Amino acid sequence: MKKVVLVLAVIFFAAASFAQSAEKSLLTIEGKSEVKLLPEEIWFNVMMSVKDTDYKTCSDLAVQKLAEIKSLFTENGIDKNLIKTNNYSIREIQRHDPELRKMVFDGYQATVPLTVRTKRDYDKNDLIFTLIKDNLESNFNLNFQLSEKQITEVKAKLIKLAVDDAKEKAGIIAAASGVELSKISAIQYGEPNIIGINNPPALRKSGLMMQAESYSEIIDLLEPDEVKMGTNIVISWEIDQ
Repeated sequence: MKKVVLVLAVIFFAAASFAQSAEKSLLTIEGKSEVKLLPEEIWFNVMMSVKDTDYKTCSDLAVQKLAEIKSLFTENGIDKNLIKTNNYSIREIQRHDPELRKMVFDGYQATVPLTVRTKRDYDKNDLIFTLIKDNLESNFNLNFQLSEKQITEVKAKLIKLAVDDAKEKAGIIAAASGVELSKISAIQYGEPNIIGINNPPALRKSGLMMQAESYSEIIDLLEPDEVKMGTNIVISWEIDQ
């Protein structure tokens, strides 16, 4: 019985020793990349809302006003495919009654955000701005955005730069440590994302509207900041001592 136990112990320690010798040392490095892009799209954002004491009337008014806004743009030569409406909401609103000293029903409000998405070089951008300014009593802002094409095209570049960054760091560390890199053991990748923008360019109706009225070409007055996009990739190399 003692011999069996001794043999099993020898086998166990031998297996443990083999596992330790077979286990590879790893060098894990995070590579990072960053690219600056100048936004090529302009988004005119209008928050359209209507109010009525009757729910159905309020809903119908919202649909009617939305149709009127779209017609206003298309009748002035604005491509209808540029006009986007992402959602629609209607809610009960209340007001404070000083006599009753409590909140009371004050009707319904329907809200529809409408966005006109164009390119910076679109020749009717100033017309869109003028139509909104002169015809719509709505909250309004204008901002610059990266296009889907820009984001897609920069993705491959960001990945390559991140891989190159990881390789460069790994090479420096390996040389300084006196080891050699072997095959890659694992790779983890993070999707590209916007990591920063300085002073997002936006024109709000309550801000620069009076100044804008004295110019015929508002778009020429606005210069977008570059948007930073980045990604990261983690690579593990087996190393030979």
